[in-house]
Amino acid sequence: MKDYLFYFFYFTNYIKNNKTYTSTIIPNEVLKHKNLEHLIPMIESIIDSHFLKPFDKKNIKKENIIVGLGSGSTVGELVKKISTLPHKDNFIFIPTSIQIKIIAEKAGLKFTDETKIYNLDLVIDGADQIDQHLNMIKGGGGALFKEKIIMYSANERIILADSKKFVTEFTLPIPIEVHPFARSTVTKRLESMGIIGRISNSSQINNLQDKSDVNLPAKPIIRTIQKGYPFITENGNIILDTEFSGILNIEKAEQEIKNIPGVIEVGLFARKNKTQYYSVNNEGKFSVKTSSN
Repeated sequence: MKDYLFYFFYFTNYIKNNKTYTSTIIPNEVLKHKNLEHLIPMIESIIDSHFLKPFDKKNIKKENIIVGLGSGSTVGELVKKISTLPHKDNFIFIPTSIQIKIIAEKAGLKFTDETKIYNLDLVIDGADQIDQHLNMIKGGGGALFKEKIIMYSANERIILADSKKFVTEFTLPIPIEVHPFARSTVTKRLESMGIIGRISNSSQINNLQDKSDVNLPAKPIIRTIQKGYPFITENGNIILDTEFSGILNIEKAEQEIKNIPGVIEVGLFARKNKTQYYSVNNEGKFSVKTSSN
């Protein structure tokens, strides 16, 4: 006989504009069962600082706060917690992936469309890797195009990542979203590239030239799913996960790649100001780094 686990959700009533509403409370036991217990302290801290304090009577700034949502399991769990707040209707969301949109729909959150992106107050997202300068690689979930749009448009950003994703230098290939029609031409152009993001007379170049593997050709590999089928983004494009010999300047490297006809977006995200980077380990201990310039 199979064992079944039943989640019991709690309901609480609250009054707004003389009307009574019911809010579903997702207990922490659910996170514990899903082996996500270590996320609880971090999520509760974010909820307190960004979703509760703004609505303290002394701190309230505006009626509606527009929040952009990235992708990933941690963002999904945070969305579920937001749904338990009595004033959740004061937040309007713009999700970048179907995964998070479905979770947010089930949680009863309100949405707005892309015409409000210019007015984003906050973006919450994850990262595949974060280097010592707080630059990021993103795109492991395939939503890099929309994620970059909201990331660069928001007034503030929150990045959630496992502590192991914070590295000295990038070690992962760079996701590059490409139109299928340009697959072959983009692949050839990428293969002709070695070190990217060069800056004239940079000492970094001189240091790299002492290495024997300098300027090895890039290695673009088309991302696939089960049975070898190409991974297709929500925009109908493919992704070339590409290893480069070296990246000297993130913004310059990003522009070099995007100058190739057929490239839609690049999974390099340069450090932005007003960004908080949350690092959490398996024991639930978390720390926050802030980029202010």
